[in-house]
Amino acid sequence: MPTTSSSKKKTAVVKKAAKKTPAKTPSKAATNGFHPGTYIVPRGHVSIAVPTFWTLRQTNDDIQVESEASETTVIVTAYQRNEGVKDLDARDYLMHFLETAPVVGKVHPGDSNRKHSSARFRDEEGDNWSVRFLSNGQTLVLATCHSNRPMTSREGRTGVAVLDSIKLKARA
Repeated sequence: MPTTSSSKKKTAVVKKAAKKTPAKTPSKAATNGFHPGTYIVPRGHVSIAVPTFWTLRQTNDDIQVESEASETTVIVTAYQRNEGVKDLDARDYLMHFLETAPVVGKVHPGDSNRKHSSARFRDEEGDNWSVRFLSNGQTLVLATCHSNRPMTSREGRTGVAVLDSIKLKARA
């Protein structure tokens, strides 16, 4: 079958496009090496990664992800804005949380803006805490990671990675 110049041009264009597309690389695993499954709440606006062998439990009010040894726990609670109330601001709720928390020593603040705020601290019993607030204006998510171990331990790093994995869908 003879080829026409237009079919040669189409083939050349496809080959050039294929060369410009970078090769796909395997997706990068989380920094601590676990390959989590993802849990999405029934309404579909919050998701959280659950590490292998960690326990996921959902109650009426929150989601709990707990390590095998039960020494590190991540608890996620969501709040909805009522009509007539201003948009929910993550910074305001973090400041209020830290005012009422049993903090011993220095609080290590993280990034802070209207959509997300975070901090790390130790309590009176020497336990380590990492706290995150996420907001899209309508929904506010409080996520806490509590560990009896240092946050630099493998279990502590995994708990913080679970906090990092929490996603809140943007406001529609």
